[in-house]
Amino acid sequence: MKRNYTVLFLLLCSASIAGGLALSDVFNYSMIVGAGSGTIFLLCAAFFAGKNEKTQKDSE
Repeated sequence: MKRNYTVLFLLLCSASIAGGLALSDVFNYSMIVGAGSGTIFLLCAAFFAGKNEKTQKDSE
């Protein structure tokens, strides 16, 4: 069974941004860390979406 990690990374992206917003009163740079990790997760989601699309085209 092939796994699609796109949804997982999209959820991690939104969770990291929400976590950065939630911890903004606790840590000085939490929003920067949250937005940075959210960007990394978003790039990973785009990579796996492209990889999944390529494998679907190859199987046709």
